[in-house]
Amino acid sequence: MVLIVFKAIGVFMNPCRRAVRLHRPILSGLFATALVAQEPPPGAAPPPVPQADGQSDAPESWAAESRPVALTRTPSQVRVFNEDDILRSGTRTLGEFLVREIPGQVQNEGGPGLPSRSFMGGTRPQDSVVIFDGIPITDPGQLGTDLNEIPLLGVTRIEVITGSPGMGLGGAGGTIALFTGRPEKEGLSGDVSGLGGGNGKGGATVAPGYAWDGGYFKGGHFSGEEQQTIKTVRPYRQVTNFFSLGQKSGDAIWTLGLRSTSFGVPVPFQEVTDSTRVFSPGRESRQRSDSGLLKFELGLSPKTSLDTTFSLTRFRHEAPGEGQVELQRYEGREGRLQVGLNLQATPRTGFSFRLDGSESKQMGTDDPAVPGTAKGRTLGAGVEWRFDPVPRFRVIGQARYGWTRQSIEEGGQSREVLKDSGAVLRLALNQELGWGFRAYAGLGSADLAPHLIQQLRNAEVQGAAPLKNERMTFTQVGLAWGTGKAYARAEAQQIEISGGIGVEALATAPMVLGAAPGAANVPPDSKYVNQDRFRTRGVETAVGWTPIRGFALEGFVRAQEARDLNAPEGQEFSTPVVQRRPFSTHGLKTRFGTERVQVDVHYTNVGHQFASIGDCNCAVPVPTIRPMNVTFKDVGMTTTVKAGKRWTLVWRGEHLLQPRVSVAEWVAGAKDSKSDAYMVYGYPAARPSYSFEARYRYEE
Repeated sequence: MVLIVFKAIGVFMNPCRRAVRLHRPILSGLFATALVAQEPPPGAAPPPVPQADGQSDAPESWAAESRPVALTRTPSQVRVFNEDDILRSGTRTLGEFLVREIPGQVQNEGGPGLPSRSFMGGTRPQDSVVIFDGIPITDPGQLGTDLNEIPLLGVTRIEVITGSPGMGLGGAGGTIALFTGRPEKEGLSGDVSGLGGGNGKGGATVAPGYAWDGGYFKGGHFSGEEQQTIKTVRPYRQVTNFFSLGQKSGDAIWTLGLRSTSFGVPVPFQEVTDSTRVFSPGRESRQRSDSGLLKFELGLSPKTSLDTTFSLTRFRHEAPGEGQVELQRYEGREGRLQVGLNLQATPRTGFSFRLDGSESKQMGTDDPAVPGTAKGRTLGAGVEWRFDPVPRFRVIGQARYGWTRQSIEEGGQSREVLKDSGAVLRLALNQELGWGFRAYAGLGSADLAPHLIQQLRNAEVQGAAPLKNERMTFTQVGLAWGTGKAYARAEAQQIEISGGIGVEALATAPMVLGAAPGAANVPPDSKYVNQDRFRTRGVETAVGWTPIRGFALEGFVRAQEARDLNAPEGQEFSTPVVQRRPFSTHGLKTRFGTERVQVDVHYTNVGHQFASIGDCNCAVPVPTIRPMNVTFKDVGMTTTVKAGKRWTLVWRGEHLLQPRVSVAEWVAGAKDSKSDAYMVYGYPAARPSYSFEARYRYEE
């Protein structure tokens, strides 16, 4: 069945390959990346929930289902990265890390701090969700999370899940779950590190911790800077602080977490269109995010547990609008409460129930012509059913029903713009076949409410029709195999959205279908409407080999397309809803060395795609979506040396194939037709960089 699906998806991609003159069928590629999860890091711990009968000590996912589950039992593909993976990469933000690990599905506009968006499963950035210690991270002022605004300080585990939980936490595109950990041993411990390198790159980290019987404290501070891709007046700056405290008392665990991050990001590319390019070296944006989390977990019995989580998040921005230099101040806030009950009813049947509510508020945008405030409230109830009717066969049913209300406040007046409800449904199966094989499949649907930023901008357009929920359906099938020294997988996914919210020109201007993914800046001669209907399909294969200790070889190849189902025949690939989805991506990475010296090398190639110059979400002028017959290759290398018990030395070389671009070359578009110069067309890619880091770890 899986082979039939792969063949069918290969057939539908033929017109795309003709349009961009791609080479031979993509799936005949050789490269693969290993998507086999690693052991959980010792510094992190999953929620203290009861274990199902028959649960093994195999590597687990903590986010694919409501309770920890063995990776071979859940009907999804889960990639797990531990603290060592994160530290070796040297990346400061989630966006930097995932651009390396899932290339093509996460794209960055260029240099440090510029937006990184997720296109997991070929969907839009707002169709994937980022979860931090069980709580979704949502900036009401953006369509989709900017992954470069999520720092990795204190993060000890990252899970990347295709498909998603269906109880309201996930999107059909995928789920990215981050976890912080506790000190590994009782007593005082900590990390101190310093980093320096080319392009003005520097940084320092201090992360102390202390653990005692039943509790712990952990904190950290990071500050760093780096020059932008093309030199600007000020460099990129980042300062992050975090604090966490946990205490166990009997069968209860209390956890408190606080985080604060400030960014200063040079954004010198003031205008990037087909006809105009303006470079402003002093132009920049500033962001600050603050968040707090309080969690209570209680084991009611060996088979029942209760958890309650309350969180508050605030995002403050000072950023110039499209084509502007002056900074506009705007702010988004969100409070969220979740209550979950987990029950293992029988050895083969388990349930989880969840109630969740949130209140969000967006005050202003980067457009001074949009001064109002948008508010949103949600309330939802969800259930997850886990059933193992026979050994090695697992059924997951997930459902959530939610209510949403949204309103606009302007001039002291409040008016309701949305009062609606909708459901998220998912049914998935996982069959362990023996000899290391397993097969899984899932399908579902979701009703997606408009974003506050869309409502806020439409409030300034007289006569704009009320926005309604979008409708999404998704299907996923996969086959995986693994032994002690080798592994492989193949997966196919399809997502279709109807009534999608896109941009339409007003009556005085021509209309363009669709909306550039992830963008939220709508010109005053445009409005948001429920009009889009599009479909994405993707196939990915992966293999890996670890013949001996100290050596590993991994790689992947992915093929996908996005198609506008509203467009006239012959124009399905000429509207903004299809852009920035590369039709092929492949990569290879290897690790070799000894217990004290490890060398990591990674190579990726992001293939042709349909795109426009820049990232303008414009209806006037109509953006030109064209086949970009260039590729983006990236090579990096890391050497890690353990110098004694406490010291670790790391040398890194990143983006070794990228050309340097001067201001004059960028303005003239001199390298527009050159491969490896742009990941997002029009924004110069990060240039080659070399760095050295020394890290000291102390433990009593």
